[in-house]
Amino acid sequence: MKWKEALQIRQMEDDNLTLMESASGKLRIAAYTVYPGITLQYITSHVQNVTFPSRPRPDVFAINHCEKGRIECHFQNGEYLYMGKGDMSIGWRDSAGYCHNAFFPSSHYHGVSLIVHVPEAQPVLDRLLTDDSLDLSGLCSRFCYHSRFGMILEENTSMRHLFYELYHVPEQIRKRYLRLKVMEILLFLTTLEPVQKQNQIQLNKKQADAVKEIHYLLTQHVKEHLTINELAQRGGLAATTLKRCFKEMYGKTIFQYMQEYRVSEAARLLIEGEESIMEIAARVGYENSSKFAKAFQKFTGLTPSMYRQKHKS
Repeated sequence: MKWKEALQIRQMEDDNLTLMESASGKLRIAAYTVYPGITLQYITSHVQNVTFPSRPRPDVFAINHCEKGRIECHFQNGEYLYMGKGDMSIGWRDSAGYCHNAFFPSSHYHGVSLIVHVPEAQPVLDRLLTDDSLDLSGLCSRFCYHSRFGMILEENTSMRHLFYELYHVPEQIRKRYLRLKVMEILLFLTTLEPVQKQNQIQLNKKQADAVKEIHYLLTQHVKEHLTINELAQRGGLAATTLKRCFKEMYGKTIFQYMQEYRVSEAARLLIEGEESIMEIAARVGYENSSKFAKAFQKFTGLTPSMYRQKHKS
């Protein structure tokens, strides 16, 4: 599959930082030990596909939050997990099926994972919270009644506020602040109803592979305007299935995705190349330069000529 890439893992001198690199980008994981048994990881990806060769970890659960981008986790037991901007998931990491591939559809992802080792963390919380301590194992199990891998919860106002500060904490107070914030997250989860994200769609392997190949086809032949039926036929899917699966994987309809992709490619060509605006418009699939200018301004706020002038000056 052309969308798959091999990553090389490199541990930095700072043991808290791990870099995974491929020919097209990097994945960066910065880990902070907040309490004994509780680690917070900041994950930033600019690569599309990565394999985590981790082993099952008994009595360990993870709370994951996506700030930007989109992620698909394909577990060895055949389950797929999709998270988009603002989504949170919680689940155990004790199954052999946890070793998984992570696919970032837009080659961009920023989020956090809170890793909790219950036997080590529980005594710490008991000591800090005294009579009002919380049961960590029971907390995670509330969200895992259907599957050990847990569930995805859709963002609400409280959740947005809960995680926002994690991404904007000043470095000089990070260590002390994370201790307060992690406690707040765990306590907040005790009040949250375990309700699965609505309208969530699971893809099987055939569907996921077909959509990724269609995405590759679209982005490699950006000048062409293939119909949904033509794409569905090439992918071996029904047209309605293709539309539903593409939106679940990439977070947008095919039309919306390609409109944004064409503009982003045009923006790159305006900065890096010397072709005329009409030539660039044609290269990204616009026969009409006025329609191209209108679409470009819709997403960038600038006309193509203004954008080139601003970024080349």
